[in-house]
Amino acid sequence: MQLIEEAIAHQARLRPDSLAITHLNFDGGNRPLRSEATFGELHRLAVAFAATLSTAVHPGQHVMLLHNTGIDFIVEFFGCLLAGAVPVPAPEPQIPYHRAAERLARIVEDAGITAATAGRQVAVADVVALSPRLAGVRWLDHPGQGREGLIRRGVARREDVAYLQYTSGSTGSPRGIEITHGNVLDEVDYFGAALGLDSDSVLVNWAPVFHDLGLVLGVLVPLLRGSRIVTMSPHAFVRDPERWLRAISDYGGTHSAAPDFAYDLCLRRIPEARRAGLRLDTWRVAINGAEPVRAETIDRFTEAFAPYGFRPAAMRPSYGLAECTLAVTTPPLHETPGRLVADRDALGEGIVKPSATGRTLVSCGRPIPGINVAVVTRDTREQLPEDAVGEIRVTGWGVARGFHGDPDRMTELYTGDLGFFHEGELYITGRLKDVIIVRGQNYHPVDLEQVAERADPQIRPGCLAAFQDGESVGLVCEVRGQQTEEALAETATTIQRAISETFQLKLDVIALVQPGSVPKTSSGKVRRNECGRRLASGELRVRYRTEKVRVPVQVSAAAAKPMLRFMLGRIIGVPVSQLDDHVPFADYGLDSKGAHELAGELERLLGTPVPSSMVFDYPTISDLAKALESR
Repeated sequence: MQLIEEAIAHQARLRPDSLAITHLNFDGGNRPLRSEATFGELHRLAVAFAATLSTAVHPGQHVMLLHNTGIDFIVEFFGCLLAGAVPVPAPEPQIPYHRAAERLARIVEDAGITAATAGRQVAVADVVALSPRLAGVRWLDHPGQGREGLIRRGVARREDVAYLQYTSGSTGSPRGIEITHGNVLDEVDYFGAALGLDSDSVLVNWAPVFHDLGLVLGVLVPLLRGSRIVTMSPHAFVRDPERWLRAISDYGGTHSAAPDFAYDLCLRRIPEARRAGLRLDTWRVAINGAEPVRAETIDRFTEAFAPYGFRPAAMRPSYGLAECTLAVTTPPLHETPGRLVADRDALGEGIVKPSATGRTLVSCGRPIPGINVAVVTRDTREQLPEDAVGEIRVTGWGVARGFHGDPDRMTELYTGDLGFFHEGELYITGRLKDVIIVRGQNYHPVDLEQVAERADPQIRPGCLAAFQDGESVGLVCEVRGQQTEEALAETATTIQRAISETFQLKLDVIALVQPGSVPKTSSGKVRRNECGRRLASGELRVRYRTEKVRVPVQVSAAAAKPMLRFMLGRIIGVPVSQLDDHVPFADYGLDSKGAHELAGELERLLGTPVPSSMVFDYPTISDLAKALESR
């Protein structure tokens, strides 16, 4: 089969009376209203919608679908393809509509939207009134039980664009990614096979369908492989995460996928008393697919829900991105994902050095067949060996055709993600654009965030953002409860102390904010740079803010040595690689001016007086490091 619509038609012929989708609507409370459609019904509805759509748009034109979930979206998506139109999934506007109107207007302008549909509860007239660009769009009625009619479409090919996937904008403005029919059908074949999806599988999904995880893995891959899907809205999940696990339990879910924060939310929001009756023994594949995948979350979730049948082998940390349709790596079903504790200082220098203590990293598996992954240098693009951190490059069938409006075609994808291979498995360390660089040392924001969130129980896990603005390094943390200003000040001090003692890094700004303030993408990724922008513009709900917190740092000799090498090398103009820890400073030409400069740098970093005489009293890197440790 060459086209997506051919694949769904094939499933409708093969199993017309088998359930394709069960949608759970929780708008009325905890007892959901259930709506269902078989493969045959789904296809008939899509054909009827395509006939209606053919009277409004021409083949190749773009149709925006404003839905978060539901049968209507699936009917409209397949109907667009049958009519030769290009569907453009987008978020369903929420009240107050003005927040969504600007983004939708940008999509309308960028994609040249001709027509649109929206969820049944959306007041379209109110949304359109907020932007002149939305007024020029033809808004279509919802799919019904209409009759089949003439479908006007062109001749489509495997390499043609099937739909536009707009990015969530975690590091920049949303852009429309051109996903082809071939991209999707290969995803169905290769990723579907890697997950063991078949006609006996039941995939439970709450991820939004305008996001690559919700659309590709939540809808397209299972349906086109003949699997049944059970869906609910992301809003329903966030309001009560138990609904997700209950759906898996009640419908015998075999597969489900979610970002790391969702597993953590289940731990925090589903007390033991509410877990009674859960049956998770049918859950064979639990994809954990957002950055970062946290070992702590995996361990706690596995331990908490093992009594209800959840198996540790079900947890499958995976890596993917919209520019590669979805999946890049996943653990083979017969393998246990690897783990590695890496030395933080070495990791900051791009070297993976196993350590008894440090940052625990979880493998995201191996490349899916037909997808080629390499770790390369950021400047020369040369491939790096195992255990060296670099940018992740992807080639193969999953790479999208390109960005809408950009004539250049993608043949290889430089992801902007940082990672490394270890024993053939891919580990993700962070985002290239998010890396914080202070005095030549690299710090991954997730490292700072994880240390900070463990510093005080009032800090909400996964709701922190570390960022850099020029020379300043800031940290925003959501905090629980209604603490006094004195208590918040103590929390800020505790955070700074933890950061200083772990990284020998001084934060210029710490802001403690109300829950829900840290901006995230639809998949739960923290928008760090956007968070910094909102803090600077006064848009965050700040409860306590402190600038240039000064806390004396206890530094180990081991941690002090690389810091001293960098400082000394910068002052005397000698590469760090040429410095010996046991050669006297004087032999490198360090004069009294340089000694004063070195002492000043140390004082600013450590937050405590460092007399220049100390540099002369302990005249080597090794001696001075030991002296700093014993202070």
